[in-house]
Amino acid sequence: MIRCAMFDFGQVLVRFETQRFYDFLRAHMPNPDILKRRPIFTIEPMVDFDLGRIDTTRMFERIKSELALNVGIAEFLFHFTEVMNPDPKMATLRQILKVNGVKTAVVSNINIYHFQYVQLVYPYVFANFDYPMLSYQHGFEKPDHRMWEIPARHLGVSPEECFFVDDFKSNLVEFMKWSGGLGTGHHYDVVDEKYCPNGRLEEERKKLFLKMFDLDMLTFDQLIKLTFEKNESP
Repeated sequence: MIRCAMFDFGQVLVRFETQRFYDFLRAHMPNPDILKRRPIFTIEPMVDFDLGRIDTTRMFERIKSELALNVGIAEFLFHFTEVMNPDPKMATLRQILKVNGVKTAVVSNINIYHFQYVQLVYPYVFANFDYPMLSYQHGFEKPDHRMWEIPARHLGVSPEECFFVDDFKSNLVEFMKWSGGLGTGHHYDVVDEKYCPNGRLEEERKKLFLKMFDLDMLTFDQLIKLTFEKNESP
């Protein structure tokens, strides 16, 4: 029986139009080909930022130096956040799970700037989660097994009672290792290798909702509501 649903943040609770951010960066750097070799969110300054090792200003300074960006911090941070769009269906799903007695946790490699921005502009995204497991607050990130162990222990659930949804298979592999193969992982296949949307969101949403129905996390009426009702912000 599933007693706890754990959700990734990026591309699950909130969609990132990552290509727009790449386009912005390429328009302000002398060698745009640098970004073909490695996704922007995996370069060292971004990783250090997600882990809470550096503040927002230092993150920008290091990225500006590494990419030779010709842009100021205000413009950079605007584009760093304006590509984010919360998925209202996920907010509705969380509310339904709460009614059904399923505990919820965010398990995310997230930086403080994105977290504070979402809290200010879209407060419903993080509202009512039973446990926020955020990398910048703890100093480690997925695929570290503590990212699942800490919320599970806090919420009083065992690994086999946990359901985890993430857009990267590698994180699901480690979740299953942590759970000893007893947990239930779900690959939310909505991005390509550069973290850009792959056009599969609607199809993947339906797969997720159907899997939760099969696991008795949702009733049939709730499945229909989530699948067919119009997408609206809370």
